[in-house]
Amino acid sequence: MPPPPPSLQFLPSRRLMCFIVSLDGAASTLYFLPPPRLLEGLRTARALMSFDGLHRADDALDELLPWAGSV
Repeated sequence: MPPPPPSLQFLPSRRLMCFIVSLDGAASTLYFLPPPRLLEGLRTARALMSFDGLHRADDALDELLPWAGSV
């Protein structure tokens, strides 16, 4: 089953706005901004959501350094 898509939860208030960005169903980022910086907060949330998942799989260390065991 594929991981859930990134999500954004926005909790507005008069003093601070709370942004909760969830990635890969596990990692979450929580940040607060004052109301006049709403557009900056939305741009930041959009940028964070673009980091969804791995874009490539890393090779195992022994495949990258086959000679490491003989040193």
